[in-house]
Amino acid sequence: MNKNTLQRNTGFTLIETVIYIGLFAILMGGALTSVYAIIEGNNRNQNKAMVQEEGTFILGKIDWALTGVSSASVDAAGKILTITKSNFPNNPIVITVNEQLGNITIKRGIGLTQGLNNSNVRVECPPEKCFNRDLATGDGINPENISVDILVNSRTSDGLPYSQEFSTVKFIRK
Repeated sequence: MNKNTLQRNTGFTLIETVIYIGLFAILMGGALTSVYAIIEGNNRNQNKAMVQEEGTFILGKIDWALTGVSSASVDAAGKILTITKSNFPNNPIVITVNEQLGNITIKRGIGLTQGLNNSNVRVECPPEKCFNRDLATGDGINPENISVDILVNSRTSDGLPYSQEFSTVKFIRK
């Protein structure tokens, strides 16, 4: 027998090693990209949920203030809503949108002014007014109402903006 025929080929050749390392790098690169995309998507979803919760909370507070209203007025700029409620000891209720600070506040009677949004979001008026009062037409079809339109903005942890508009209409029953 020849000495060369008895030798066994064990181990990997250089080409096989380079190919395996290349395949492993491609797999790891895809895995890291997927993990990054999942984490970023989670941050965006958390931001979206926060904006939705803030907007829903603000509209809920405004709806509460407008329930049982005896009179309501809106300033010319549409950023201050003044409400007087029936059988409510802390009249008037004043809701103010301050676009410079990016917040919306409520004040009951002579009490303290309280913020309705957290510091992670900004509240602004859309191009129109935040608050609008429509008088009744007198025909019984279009009663007096207060419409509310606000824009809630936030930024994700990587600086991407997210905003959502919230609106409601409350009819004033007297």
